[in-house]
Amino acid sequence: MFVLRFMRSIILIICAEFYSSGSIVLKCNESMIIGKRFHTVFEGKPYAAFYDIPYADAPINELRFKPPILRSKWLCNEIYEFNHENIQKKFTEDCLYLSVNMPLCAETKLPVLVWLHENSPWHGPDFLIDEDVLIVTVSFRTSIFGFLNTEDEFAEGNMGAKDILTALKWLHDNISLFNGDRKRITVAGAGIASTPVASMLISPAVKDLIAGAIIFDGSALSPSEYKNVNFEIASKLFTKLKGPFKNFYRKELYQSLNNSPTEKLLSASRELFDSTEVRDNQRLINSFGCSLEIASRNNSFMKWTPVEMYRKKSVNNVPVIIGYTTLKTLYKLKGLVDNRNLLIYLNYNFQYLLPFEGKADEYESDRYKKIKRRIIDFYFLNGTIGERSLRRYAKYLSDVDLYPLLRQAVLQSQTSQCPVYLWRFALKGSLNIGWRNFVPNLNWSGATLDDEICYLFKCKSLNHVYSGLEPNERDFIKKIVRLLANFIKHGNPTPYSRDDVLDNSQWLPLSGSGQLQALNCGRKTIKMMNIPEQHRFDFWNRLKNDFF
Repeated sequence: MFVLRFMRSIILIICAEFYSSGSIVLKCNESMIIGKRFHTVFEGKPYAAFYDIPYADAPINELRFKPPILRSKWLCNEIYEFNHENIQKKFTEDCLYLSVNMPLCAETKLPVLVWLHENSPWHGPDFLIDEDVLIVTVSFRTSIFGFLNTEDEFAEGNMGAKDILTALKWLHDNISLFNGDRKRITVAGAGIASTPVASMLISPAVKDLIAGAIIFDGSALSPSEYKNVNFEIASKLFTKLKGPFKNFYRKELYQSLNNSPTEKLLSASRELFDSTEVRDNQRLINSFGCSLEIASRNNSFMKWTPVEMYRKKSVNNVPVIIGYTTLKTLYKLKGLVDNRNLLIYLNYNFQYLLPFEGKADEYESDRYKKIKRRIIDFYFLNGTIGERSLRRYAKYLSDVDLYPLLRQAVLQSQTSQCPVYLWRFALKGSLNIGWRNFVPNLNWSGATLDDEICYLFKCKSLNHVYSGLEPNERDFIKKIVRLLANFIKHGNPTPYSRDDVLDNSQWLPLSGSGQLQALNCGRKTIKMMNIPEQHRFDFWNRLKNDFF
């Protein structure tokens, strides 16, 4: 394998020869690699952006549903121009590209953050560039193309997760060309990417590829993932593609999967499980998420469930930040926000979801009713749901996602030799993009899904907001970005007793005690605290132990 070597003199050449132009040129083996020059929005630091670099062969035609094939070589005497940013507005299968944002004029090799989110092209690297962190964004396969699992060689599953691993291997081979330190690669995942990144903590395939991990609002222990429903998914796809009256044949299904256009497969893959099936299962079902690889022989992403991996104490020993927002699932409440009278009907038709694995109970059986009564009595005042119960219901729905996250944080802390830092994001300010999109008229405090992103990255949809930020919000951005930059550089968000930005703040990792502590990021302060969700976490632990 051809590994590119980077010399500090190349950076000096860039600063001297190309600083005044709109392009940045790297030289390698008599070839030229061309990017585009920018300056950060707050501090005006120069950086180079190299867009849409292919890290694997296009997963199309005969490579559809197959594991990615690494592309690692640069040819001699070629010109590679990566300055045409492609913000995709339409889903495409040819998506295995990454972009590199490189601070200019650095005197030493830089730590690397690999940022994974389905909308990462819209997230500018400015704030972390100001902290001398090199930012890489990676596109990977999602939905049916990234996570179909037929339990045989046709589609082994976890192709999207393997795309990410392939990108990490590419970076190990090539990031030194961009002045990155291959020994300090931290991976961060949010949105669709949060579960694959959380799963990297216990995947044998990740060994030595990362120096740290950051997870936002996701967990490998979510019961919607790693479910044994692959045959049902295949059967439902066959019915959608071939019609309801044909007998199921795998050969015919595979022919349709291979030959159907992208849009047809995307359409067929939507809403495979209806609300009744989710109710009867008492868990959410992700049709195309992480799954166990039964057919994979080599380099499987996951062959045992995450719970089994923790029982085996088989973890990757890397420092971890696990972050959560206080009310993640507000996007599910829009109808109830507009018409709170509907809450009353939950008294007669409360269909619960459980945030952990286990058997399903027959709907409205005696055992089902006992569990439902326990949940309603715990979350709702006097065990009754009324028009004023919206916030309590929002906490219940959010805890279905929060409990697996906290549970994984505890297990990782108990098993790993490296620290686990818990982060609670509670700020509601002018950059809360999740709140703006989902429930803009809901006048509550707190934060929801994706609300932290535009404080860590310069969201392009809010360019007009950054120029008019209040000093306290700019100060907030500087502090939380410094915390993450310190973690990326040192594996510790507060490595110094004194910091010009953080003062004497200390972010402590989880300890072995039962009380969970997190760094709370709110409007007034950023400080360590006992998490307010502790009693709700303990409730689900008791329910799991009592009934499962």
